[in-house]
Amino acid sequence: MKISSTPDSAQFREAMSRVAASVHIVATDGPAGLGGLTATSFASISADPPMLLFCIHKGSPTADRMLENGVFCVNELRPEHQPLADVFAGRGGHRLEERFSAGGWGKLSTGAPALEGALASFDCRLVEAKEVGTHLIMIGAVEAVAYGEATEALAYVHRAYRSL
Repeated sequence: MKISSTPDSAQFREAMSRVAASVHIVATDGPAGLGGLTATSFASISADPPMLLFCIHKGSPTADRMLENGVFCVNELRPEHQPLADVFAGRGGHRLEERFSAGGWGKLSTGAPALEGALASFDCRLVEAKEVGTHLIMIGAVEAVAYGEATEALAYVHRAYRSL
């Protein structure tokens, strides 16, 4: 086992690659336009009222659009959504708006894109964005949810997709 008492960013990323995480597409739409990305940093904050958070690199063009639009939808992916996860992760060079030509998209309450067939979708109004290091912690009040049958989820661990 490798032990580092003062890990650098490469060592931290390597250790984090061992942490299994569910895969989401977080999307926004509004006056600033469409934006979306693949994210694994997501957590529930409160059930009453329903609130959640996810983290986004502060230099991401989608971050600027989410801040201006004030809404986002977190869409939990199924294993069959892996190609879509790659598109929203920026693999393939699609511009932000072009990413939405893949997959079927609808809207719930806020107008943010909700992925049809997602394991679950959490439609949120942005409550707070807190800058921490290289990222923004985006906190949202959940205004609507959609979910279907409880099936396997798409996960990411050891730098590869898995089904859970």
